[in-house]
Amino acid sequence: MNRETPIPRSPRNASWVTDSSQPPVPVRQRRILVADDDQGIRYLVSTVLAGAGFNVNAVSDGQQAWEALLHEQYDLLITDNEMPRLVGIQLIERIREAGMSLPIIIASGSFSMERLRDYAELQITAALSKPFRVIELLNAVRNVLQASCGNTTANQRTSQRIHARPQAIPRGNKSNPVLCKP
Repeated sequence: MNRETPIPRSPRNASWVTDSSQPPVPVRQRRILVADDDQGIRYLVSTVLAGAGFNVNAVSDGQQAWEALLHEQYDLLITDNEMPRLVGIQLIERIREAGMSLPIIIASGSFSMERLRDYAELQITAALSKPFRVIELLNAVRNVLQASCGNTTANQRTSQRIHARPQAIPRGNKSNPVLCKP
């Protein structure tokens, strides 16, 4: 007489179980370059983004940003417009003239959406008006990075639409703290 006890099968999908005999696959952190001449804003933006899991490099003007872009690869640039040595728009012009296609968020208190439309050829991906809230920053970064990755036709169309018509990031509600002031 066979007294084997059947082992019940789990009704759950075990796709979350990893094979411990294989080394883990490293996930590359998305790299973001932040360019802003205001030390406090640079610190806050960098801290928020690093806390959200991004690898962040921060510089204090457009020229330093340009030099960083020449030596390192980044997934996103967040830049102010009014900075010493090289203003944001001139930095973006250099980037596009050099054939770099990284997405760009301009975060400025002096750069309006109306003015942004005058620079459609620069393919500025999104704009944040200072002051902005932490949630607005994080949503903009995540949306831009999500739209810029992948190589499906749908993702390419989304990316082209974002580049062609940059959108203002909607304001959060009063429960979201203001990150920085102009």
